[in-house]
Amino acid sequence: MKLVWEESSGAVAPEFRYGKQYQLVAGQKKILLTRKVSRAGKQILNETKEISPSLYESWMQKLFNIGIKTLTFESPPTETMTGVSYNFVSFQMGTTKSRFYYRLEERKEPTWKQKNSIIQIIERMKP
Repeated sequence: MKLVWEESSGAVAPEFRYGKQYQLVAGQKKILLTRKVSRAGKQILNETKEISPSLYESWMQKLFNIGIKTLTFESPPTETMTGVSYNFVSFQMGTTKSRFYYRLEERKEPTWKQKNSIIQIIERMKP
């Protein structure tokens, strides 16, 4: 199983820029969570920690209940806009794959409840 979330602020004043990258990988023997966060051009978090099976199962149950496995596997956006970053969530478990791309302003849309919930679960993952 591999879950990746990447989000960045896009083109804003340097003091307001941020970047987040979370990666959860469940291998044969270990479950690892990597979290990287930067703000205002400075890395404030860069860690990889082993996760307990019970914590992993709890996170996965929440993601499954919200329907992460039912989402489609989107291709990367081909349209480029100056100053706009495309963020994404990618999930793979066995042959099941889902991935969606988004711009920050899309998260405010009412139709984004499911995807916002997925992002919030990932963002709250802590070892």
